[in-house]
Amino acid sequence: MRMLAALALVLLAACGARQSTPAVTAAQGTLGEAWGAKLAQLPDWTGAWSVIGCCSFPGKEFAVDTKNPSAGDGGFTYGELPGSYFTGAPYKPEYQKIYDARVKLAREQFKVYDPMGSCMVPHGMPRILGGGPGPTEFLVTPEQTTIIWDYMNEMRRIYTDGRSHPPAATYPPTVMGHSIGHWEGDTLVVDTIHMAPGIYDRSGAPYSAQLHLTERIRRIPGNQMEFDITLDDPVMFTQPWKLKRLYRFGGYRSMEGSYCETNRNPLSEDGQTAVLGGEEGGAVRGKAQ
Repeated sequence: MRMLAALALVLLAACGARQSTPAVTAAQGTLGEAWGAKLAQLPDWTGAWSVIGCCSFPGKEFAVDTKNPSAGDGGFTYGELPGSYFTGAPYKPEYQKIYDARVKLAREQFKVYDPMGSCMVPHGMPRILGGGPGPTEFLVTPEQTTIIWDYMNEMRRIYTDGRSHPPAATYPPTVMGHSIGHWEGDTLVVDTIHMAPGIYDRSGAPYSAQLHLTERIRRIPGNQMEFDITLDDPVMFTQPWKLKRLYRFGGYRSMEGSYCETNRNPLSEDGQTAVLGGEEGGAVRGKAQ
C-alpha cells in the first residue's frame, strides 16, 4: 500500500508539473509584421511547374526504354514500362547485379514490383524529384519552403529556420526524409537525410537508408527551375552521383491534387502489381495504362 501511495504522489506531482507549464501563445498580427524584409528578399516561385523528362529518375537522357511487346510503344502514366532502366549510377558491383537482375526479370516477364504503383506508398524522396503526373507547387517563406506534387498530393518540407537534423536514434527513416536548408542569394541549398530505403523509379534501382542528398535549387532563364543534385550512398555507391533535373513553368493554375485510393492496383500473390490494361489471366492484351 505504501508503494501505491508513493506512486500516486509521483503521478500527481507529474500532472501538476504539466499543468503548471505555461501555454504557448499563438502568433498574432500579420505575416508582414512577422517576416517583413525577410519575405521581400525571397524569390518568386509561385505557379505550376512540371518536371522535364518524367519519369526516369535521372532523366530521359539516361533512360533505356523498353516497349510493350504486345502493343507497340504503349505508355505508362507514372513511370517507364517494365524492363526499362537507366545508366550512370555509380553502383558497387554487388548492387549493380541486383539492379540488373530486376531489369532482366521485368523485361522477360513484363512485370515489375512497384509499391507506389500499387498505392502502397507514395513516391517519396528522392524518387519524386524524377517527377510524377501533374504539376508541382512551391510555397516559399523565410522559415520553410514547402513543395507539393499534385500526384498523390505528396508534400515535402524544407526547414530554413536554422534547425539541425534530428539524430537518427530519435528520427526513424521516413518516406520524405528530413530536409533542412539555407539561402545563398536566390539559390536554396538543401540537405536531406533519414530517407526510408526504396527505389529511384519504376525500373527498381535501389538505394539504402544511408542515402544523403544535397540540392541547389534555383530559377533559371527560360521559365525553368533547376535542381542540381548530389546523391551519396556509402552502402551502394562507389562515389557520389551528380545530376540535374529541370522543371518547366506551366502558368498559374489551381492545384487540386490527385490521390491513390482503395489500392487500385493490388499486389498478386507473387508480389507483382497489375500494371497493364487488358490483362487477363496473366496475358498482356492491351496497351499500358
